[in-house]
Amino acid sequence: MDDLRTQSGDVDFHRARRMFCIRNGKLTVAPEGTAMSHLEWFEAEGWITKDNAREFMDSTIRGIFLPTRHALFFYTGVGFFFDATVVKEASRWAEEIMSALALDQHVEVYVGPPDAVIHGTEYRQERLGTIESVTADRRTTQSSGRASRAADRARSTDETHHRPLAELGEEVSWTRTLI
Repeated sequence: MDDLRTQSGDVDFHRARRMFCIRNGKLTVAPEGTAMSHLEWFEAEGWITKDNAREFMDSTIRGIFLPTRHALFFYTGVGFFFDATVVKEASRWAEEIMSALALDQHVEVYVGPPDAVIHGTEYRQERLGTIESVTADRRTTQSSGRASRAADRARSTDETHHRPLAELGEEVSWTRTLI
């Protein structure tokens, strides 16, 4: 875990970025201008100990806003990793982070670390879009999901009561509106 502690060459970079994490379903933003790493910040908050540090780092989605790149980066684990869950959560939390840090919707959103190579180790990185596009995509997906669920309800109501779909009236109109 020592490789996640601030090294002398990291101080300027750390002070220039804004750290955040998603913990217990809430966004928490680190103090501006801190030179701490995420690990050091989590220790200072009392969230981790030597015994649970790796588990906490592996299970907590965290990231940074990097003003020089006009970009957010989301990752998890000791190795700045991402998977489908991190991608989903990045889209879910981007708008709230935008609000908390007073960012514009044209900020780029990435999963993975800000640099492909950190302290000699190469990491994978992927651009998801801008805050505007990832939140719009998320809303479209949610709307499609709601429309699909509404249509399923209409079908099940029809099957349950053996009534023609046209007799469902308002529920069918509402479904048509969403689709």
